[in-house]
Amino acid sequence: MKSPALRLLGRLFLAAALLYVALGFAVVAVLSKPQRNFDTSKNPGQLGLIYQDVRFPARGGDAQLAGWYLPHDSHRAALVMVHGKDGSRTNEQHRRNLEFLDALHKQGFALLAIDLRGHGQSSDARFSFGVHESRDVLGGVDYLTGQGYSRSQIGLHGVSMGAASVLLAAAQDPQVPAVIADCGYADFGRLMRREWHRRTHLPSLVMPAARLVARLWLGTDVLSVRPVDHVPAIKGKVLFTHAADDTLIAPSDSQEMAAQLPGSAVWIQPGARHAAGFDADPAGYTQHVAAFFAQTLHN
Repeated sequence: MKSPALRLLGRLFLAAALLYVALGFAVVAVLSKPQRNFDTSKNPGQLGLIYQDVRFPARGGDAQLAGWYLPHDSHRAALVMVHGKDGSRTNEQHRRNLEFLDALHKQGFALLAIDLRGHGQSSDARFSFGVHESRDVLGGVDYLTGQGYSRSQIGLHGVSMGAASVLLAAAQDPQVPAVIADCGYADFGRLMRREWHRRTHLPSLVMPAARLVARLWLGTDVLSVRPVDHVPAIKGKVLFTHAADDTLIAPSDSQEMAAQLPGSAVWIQPGARHAAGFDADPAGYTQHVAAFFAQTLHN
């Protein structure tokens, strides 16, 4: 028979293990839940734009997505516009996304501004920091092909987590011709390890428990999400843009990814903050975006 001391030690060990896993679960439950920051009072019609509220499936059908489709008479090219973490089609670009869409539309582009899964008015989901969200982007591509656009006419624009999503989407689909990744992270695990204490107020020794829970619950280890490893598989043209004054994700992340893809370009935008390039310089940011897509998208 076990002694009382050994039984007590066993119970204490079990309790500590359960507490450890519970802390990991709590971290994942909080950090993987998107915030639905959607302003129902905003729509492109307020700026005189013709648009449609649309619904379409992610590629693979595991999520139902909401978006605005803004057709253009030129039928020259179309862009899938992808927001970042906790954003939506109403509040990207420091809540100036409608102005940004208007500016791009005036440059001759049709637009599909989407809400990623779990965000805005799309179906419920947990974050995977680009892994599953990449299928939302590809669902947007499929929607635009259904509107009569050829694959060579469809570009992707993503900001922050949206940048990771469009890069992973392009790595999966060699027919994507052009991508702009703005303020994207090269290695989400590296970012999370740096932000861990500030965001969780827990010691880093809880991180392995969170990774285990994420694998079992979400089906992916989010700390192993590394867009930099997938960039070499992209066949289309890529412009990495980054805010020079980004204090969340360093511009060196975009430079690191660009170094893995010969022929890609990098623009470090002076005076801009994270995910607010248009807000910092509406004319300059729009010109960079429009010029890149005008050069890379063709009938």
